[in-house]
Amino acid sequence: MCDRDHRVLIHRLSWVLLLVLVAFGHVSLCTAQEVPPPQPLFQEIAGNPMIFEEGFLWVSSGRGNTVAKLWADDGKLTGSYRVGEAPMGLASDGENIWVANSGHATVTKLRALDGKTLGVFEAGSKPVALLVTQDKKFVWVADQDANALRKLRASDGQTVGNYAVGGSPAALASDGEYIWSLNPGNENITKLLASNGTNLGNFPAGSAPTSLLFDGNNLWVASEENGTLLRLSPKDCTILARFRLPEHASQILFDKKNIWVADRIGSRLFKVRPEDGSILASGPSVGRGEAMAYDAGYLWIVDSGRSYIGKLETDTAKMIAMFGVETPPPPPSQE
Repeated sequence: MCDRDHRVLIHRLSWVLLLVLVAFGHVSLCTAQEVPPPQPLFQEIAGNPMIFEEGFLWVSSGRGNTVAKLWADDGKLTGSYRVGEAPMGLASDGENIWVANSGHATVTKLRALDGKTLGVFEAGSKPVALLVTQDKKFVWVADQDANALRKLRASDGQTVGNYAVGGSPAALASDGEYIWSLNPGNENITKLLASNGTNLGNFPAGSAPTSLLFDGNNLWVASEENGTLLRLSPKDCTILARFRLPEHASQILFDKKNIWVADRIGSRLFKVRPEDGSILASGPSVGRGEAMAYDAGYLWIVDSGRSYIGKLETDTAKMIAMFGVETPPPPPSQE
């Protein structure tokens, strides 16, 4: 028997053996429906990887460890700046952009005018989210692995305080007097006095919280797991209202009038009236839309891979443009 005949025989016997194993339950054949969907570049939701500042969008990218600067009107890339490893949350003090480098345990300070690096500062073990105080004098850093917040002096990046909070802090909010830290690891919120970091208590934040904001009057918490939106009292985090959404609630944003909810799992956007939780508008997002930014009647949303951005009119919730962060955008959705 020639070599070719041997190979054919072995191939046929292999298939016979496989079918026997399947028949007796020792091996399963997966169908296409059983293959899990592709996952986004960053599994966790922490910090805000896109912000609006003086006519520009700033977007952090974990692929090249860079921060991109784009014109908000047309998405034209004006600069791409190297920062630390795995940049996540961004914040602005009006003149500078602060970047949390989650894989480098540092925070980078970039001059907003030209992207020049003004400093790289130690920031614990895994900084993910940032908040600049209203007086622009301090930058608060959520250190996810250390279950703590760091307070940096904005002028020189020196750590002036380190405060324990709940498990895996991922988002920050403030009214100027207090700092709130959303801690998904313990499903709670820690309230701190902004002046000296005094811990004023830990409060329940609902099941599987993912996002936090302060709208000037109330705190809001979103839950991606069960699609709920909570309105809480800033005084003691008492739940004032609980709104159920038809989909997941991954990230939230306040446009000075309404709450916007991004569902990165279902790739949907919802415009919600804060008074009663009514859905005023909804529509397709961009990919697994994750982070949002707002200014003067427009909302921008970036996908979880931070590859492209959609621009919407907040009055109509209509997608009016789509552009790539550093690559050409995909074709717009037909929904």
